[in-house]
Amino acid sequence: MDLTIGLALGAVPVTLLGASVLLANAYNRLRARYERIERDRTSYLEVLEGSNDGLFVINFVNGRIYQANEQAAAMLGYERDELTGLTIFQLHPDGYLHRSAERIADAWERKGAVYSDVPMLTADGRTIAVESSVRVTSYAGKPAVILFIRDIQERLELERRVREQQAMVQQQNDELLSSIRYAQRIQRAVLPEAEVLQELFPESFILFRPRDIVSGDLFWFAEVEGRKVVAAADCTGHGVPGALLSLIGASLFQETVVERRVLDAAGILEVLRDGFDQALNKGDGEQHRDGMNVSLVVIDDASGTLEHAGAFGPAYLLREGAIQEMKGDRMPIGHHEGEMRAFGSTTMELRKGDRVFLFSDGITDQFGGPNGKKLRAAGLRQWLIETAHLSIDDQHQAVSDRFRQWKGREEQVDDVLLIGLQV
Repeated sequence: MDLTIGLALGAVPVTLLGASVLLANAYNRLRARYERIERDRTSYLEVLEGSNDGLFVINFVNGRIYQANEQAAAMLGYERDELTGLTIFQLHPDGYLHRSAERIADAWERKGAVYSDVPMLTADGRTIAVESSVRVTSYAGKPAVILFIRDIQERLELERRVREQQAMVQQQNDELLSSIRYAQRIQRAVLPEAEVLQELFPESFILFRPRDIVSGDLFWFAEVEGRKVVAAADCTGHGVPGALLSLIGASLFQETVVERRVLDAAGILEVLRDGFDQALNKGDGEQHRDGMNVSLVVIDDASGTLEHAGAFGPAYLLREGAIQEMKGDRMPIGHHEGEMRAFGSTTMELRKGDRVFLFSDGITDQFGGPNGKKLRAAGLRQWLIETAHLSIDDQHQAVSDRFRQWKGREEQVDDVLLIGLQV
């Protein structure tokens, strides 16, 4: 009996020691948890105070505001203590309460969200546009969200101004485009109709592709006293400046050939050169460098001859699958740095089936093909020879298709003009 009691009494210190160890472990766990909570709280406070945006820590269930930073208070016109006594829903206009609850619920499901369709309500009743960003967290063991708000009124004002500027630019572009299209109608009215060429030469075509809406290239033709005059001209520039020069050119062709009845090829170019000089140089001391390159033929059915003159404008005669080139002079109609001399001409006898081609350099200068190089005159001659067996209409289509395929995705570099006619 005494031994049993002694043993029992001896076990008491051991039991107390074990209990002390357990209590110490529990205390340490509680202390670690408390320290972690304090660290989290400190982190929250650091985030709250360090953010440049307005920031709230909100109870997810009832929307109560646990914490708010100074930026949020300043943005909405509250004291920080006033905000912690409110719910987030009291800071939204009444018409947005349902949407606000939906956005926060969606953010909780997706672990975060950004939205800008729920404005905030200031202390003095103003509504301000904000961008909201929601992060999911916990606070004091309860589900919570961190709500960042950023005042986007300046951004929206900037976007509004940008939209106004874009609308103004679009309006100006529309007005400019309308003016250019009107200029296109004027240009078409001044230039001869393409159908007139087929009246002069039933077997003929015009491949005409302006780089812009209006063109600096022009075609012109007429029949006077049994002679058929056909010209392809390339004025300085393209677009509106080129189109203005083309109107001058067309007017000078009409005056020279139809009204003054100058019918020899070289003489036509001489008169055109004088006309351009008078039209562009008004004695103001400024030497204008504008002008045009011209390839021109005069075909006399009675004599069966073709006379060609060129101002940097060659012409091709396609006969029995071979091309003969008529080069013309290396002088433009207009200002010229080199020697100014009289234009010359080349006369050839025509045969039945001969085809004549006049063109601007827009087609030969076009980049394309597998290596992105210029087509050049050699490429055009090859196309014409390879399609010579086709009818004139089919040749037109074939050359047009080849040009489109050659250009591919390359930008068109200039206006394109190619006139083809069969004797």
